[in-house]
Amino acid sequence: MRRVKAYPVYFIKNDTGYTVFNEAIGMVSEGRDLEDAIYSSKDAIELLAYDFLIDGRDFPEPENCLGTDEKYDFINYVVCDLERYFRLDNDNKVKKNCTIPESLAKAGESRGLNFSKILTYALEKELNLA
Repeated sequence: MRRVKAYPVYFIKNDTGYTVFNEAIGMVSEGRDLEDAIYSSKDAIELLAYDFLIDGRDFPEPENCLGTDEKYDFINYVVCDLERYFRLDNDNKVKKNCTIPESLAKAGESRGLNFSKILTYALEKELNLA
């Protein structure tokens, strides 16, 4: 399941390109041209969403991120995959020890279950990522 959402971002044109921001989520980025500014703001929002996810915090919804007191030249929306960096980081595996009832361990082993795969799925489901 992917959580793809469109976030508002505010653009300020300057001598070197664009500054892009959204105060509500604490995102500031820049780009040398419009395409670069849009891409960098998308990337910045996805990285922020990753940090929130790792810290166990809910990332703000787009409708709660609209509005600013700052002056800007125009507003646009960027479409962000809020779990992109989580999936990219998922290639690195870590070993975790866990304790389960012996009867479950024996039953699982007799059926050839992959305990790591099951635990990964259960954690993804608990974190609303599956």
